[in-house]
Amino acid sequence: MKKLLLKLFTVMILASFSGGIQAQTSVSHELGGFFGIASLQTDFGISGTFASETQSSMAFGVSYYMKFFGSQYNWRSGSSYFSEHFKMKAEFSYINNSKITHEGVDPNWSIAEKLDAMTGSVTMYNGGLSLEYYFVELEDYTSFFRSSGQVNPFVGLGLQYTHATPDIFVDGVSIKGQPEPYEDLISKWQEGAIDLEDQGMISATASAGVRFGLEMVDFVLEGRYQYFFSDKLEGLDAPDDPGNKNNDTMVFINLGIVYVFGKN
Repeated sequence: MKKLLLKLFTVMILASFSGGIQAQTSVSHELGGFFGIASLQTDFGISGTFASETQSSMAFGVSYYMKFFGSQYNWRSGSSYFSEHFKMKAEFSYINNSKITHEGVDPNWSIAEKLDAMTGSVTMYNGGLSLEYYFVELEDYTSFFRSSGQVNPFVGLGLQYTHATPDIFVDGVSIKGQPEPYEDLISKWQEGAIDLEDQGMISATASAGVRFGLEMVDFVLEGRYQYFFSDKLEGLDAPDDPGNKNNDTMVFINLGIVYVFGKN
């Protein structure tokens, strides 16, 4: 599955570049990389609370942007509102959170010892598309009018496909491959509520950020909320438990650098 995601992302980029070669006056391209901190909100911890720092991890990725006007744009060729304000973004990212813990546990609870002994991990490969809206007209911001020092805020919406590999540990020992019931876990996780097979799922994203333009590259600061259409990201799913009725989510704060092809 990981190889399939990489192949799909590569084909998507090559197809976009091919389209640009055939119609240089209609699209132009940008290519970048990014890294940041991803915080998961899962069935670990107390329902309804934001994940603590121990459920955060580093994430890395690459991105490709397509603008809907060519690198030889000039004011005489005309434009539309869509081409002046929108970009299509494709990206691929990798996240490995090796220690997800139960936070907010009261040491006086009878189940506190079992919760403290239980940890999780998840490795995620994400690939997807988003449409970004820029508040400053792109023809005014880009290199064609010398964008160095300019700032352009944006918002975006998108869809991603995630391939996740979860695992659950008790005192550092994986329970993957062990038979149920898992008696070292609290009762709701002992039987019929854990799935440690590789997971494939769709998610929706909403983002906001800002671009800062330099001579040859742009710096991008972005915050993103990602909603997974699944409650099995970390391998836990107790559908009959009211404390675990919500799907998993993630908040991702990242910093990127983008090379803009055709900058003067």
